[in-house]
Amino acid sequence: MCRVLKIKHSSYYDWINRDISQQQIHRNQFELLVRAAHSESKKRYGADRLHAKLVEQGHDISLYMVRSIREEHGIKCRRHKRFKVTTNSDHNKLVYPNILTQQFDAKRPNESWVSDITYIWTNEG
Repeated sequence: MCRVLKIKHSSYYDWINRDISQQQIHRNQFELLVRAAHSESKKRYGADRLHAKLVEQGHDISLYMVRSIREEHGIKCRRHKRFKVTTNSDHNKLVYPNILTQQFDAKRPNESWVSDITYIWTNEG
């Protein structure tokens, strides 16, 4: 392998026996802090709020470090889906009669079809 990669044998063995660097130890500690803060926030905080929380707790961590740790380890916050109103019944437009009168029992296939297209935008709104 050393011959193929064109490196010295001593360099390879030096790399194998090397201890973890101080920088990597520091980064691993911050990873644990970010994971703990992420789970404490019920996975709702983004990088900015996680960073603010960690600084508030007295940790000296940069926003860039929080972002890179989240990206590297796939730590994502949950998305909050806002409620979207799709039907506005308070209008004076034509309302078609309900022919089925809530009788949804079809005797044969394709006897009655129903749909709701109130979520589609039109020129009227």
